[in-house]
Amino acid sequence: MNQLMIRTSRIAVTVVIVILAAIAIFRAWAFYTESPWTRDAKFTADVVAIAPDVSGLLSEVPVQDNQFVKKGQVLMIIDQPRYKEALNQAEADVSYYQVLVAEKAREAGRRVRLGVQAMSQEEIDQSGNVLATVRQQLAKAIATRDLAKLDLERTVVKAPADGWVTNLNVHAGEFINRGSTAVALVKKDSFYILAYMEETKLDSIQKGDRVEITPLGSNRILYGTVDSVSAGVHNSSSTPDSKGLATVDSNLEWVRLAQRVPVKILLDEKDQENPYPAGTTATVVVTNQKGAQRKSSSPVVMLLHRLREFG
Repeated sequence: MNQLMIRTSRIAVTVVIVILAAIAIFRAWAFYTESPWTRDAKFTADVVAIAPDVSGLLSEVPVQDNQFVKKGQVLMIIDQPRYKEALNQAEADVSYYQVLVAEKAREAGRRVRLGVQAMSQEEIDQSGNVLATVRQQLAKAIATRDLAKLDLERTVVKAPADGWVTNLNVHAGEFINRGSTAVALVKKDSFYILAYMEETKLDSIQKGDRVEITPLGSNRILYGTVDSVSAGVHNSSSTPDSKGLATVDSNLEWVRLAQRVPVKILLDEKDQENPYPAGTTATVVVTNQKGAQRKSSSPVVMLLHRLREFG
């Protein structure tokens, strides 16, 4: 009798364990297939392409690759002696035309006072025309001087914001052209996540939803909030022909893959202080808890985070 009870107990325990395991597997499968999550997410940040507004030899590059810089810090200095000389020449032209305008103004005034009794009306009109021409030349010289001042100011390239200098590929002594990108600046406190969610899961995502982010190869969990869903993506099945009409691909697969749509996620302020590099990948799970505080992830969520490791 005792053996029968022991055997029955063992069978009951086994059945309960199997049932619980089946429930856990079913919940994990349902979460995996239906819940808003993705392994295809990228850390992103606002990047400023730094390009000089003047051309010339690089005199100094006082920063290093991947250095953190403050707003207004000098990144490079370009051929200042050349632009200083250009400004000096422009200022000399302005001084010359100022003197010339004063001289022609006195001459025109004197002829007007003398009147037609001393000279012809044509000579009087001609002096007025000369004065107007010289004044225009003075205005042009002033504009050239102001442009030379602006060029001289822009020989010093400064950081437009706090951030990290990256991909620095220029050095002192090189010639750099106006408009050519010399370095990228990754702005501080501008990091966010672009999670490429399947279109079948978008109905479960709302602005303000809380999100858990796990970078690839890391046990660290970052937190964020859904900011927005992209308003449109490229349609790869339709392209315009030479006349602008749509060309639709007629070879459609029997099994249609869900389109991926970018979802923008803002990192919490604490995680902005130590973000991962822009371009790195992560797993994103939308917990649908608006305004929730940080807390430990559920076992199912943890399982989904780990699935990222197995690609």
